[in-house]
Amino acid sequence: MSLYREFSTLLPYIQSVRKLKEFLSFDVSFPSTWKLPKKFVREDRVVEQESKIPNERMISFVSEISEEDVETTYKNIQSIIKYNLDREEKERLFNEKVNELKSLFEKQNLTNLKGLEFQIKQHQIQLEDDEEQLEQNASMVRERIVEGQE
Repeated sequence: MSLYREFSTLLPYIQSVRKLKEFLSFDVSFPSTWKLPKKFVREDRVVEQESKIPNERMISFVSEISEEDVETTYKNIQSIIKYNLDREEKERLFNEKVNELKSLFEKQNLTNLKGLEFQIKQHQIQLEDDEEQLEQNASMVRERIVEGQE
């Protein structure tokens, strides 16, 4: 695979790659709202720099100069990008669905709304480690709904 293909997904974010003795530093700029999930970050290998760009975070990911370590760092940066783009899309979708629901509530009468039900196909939902608490909360809500129907 070519170097360009390898780095093409990072191009919108990467600011520089520097050699520091026996290390490489991948300096990336992310929106300030983005998170760095611990599963993609080695805390002893990440340094946040002061960013000169408003609403951006400058982060340096440091890697030993070895094929394995550079690849791990590269994949972690890609995973952080994917994670945050997914989060943004989920938030956009959530807001879209909330607006649809608001519209539905504005147009329907109270009797129709009281009969409103939601069905979520469980086999379609895949949870990440960070979403474990969300599933526990959802489970508690389902239990309360079932108790209320009895």
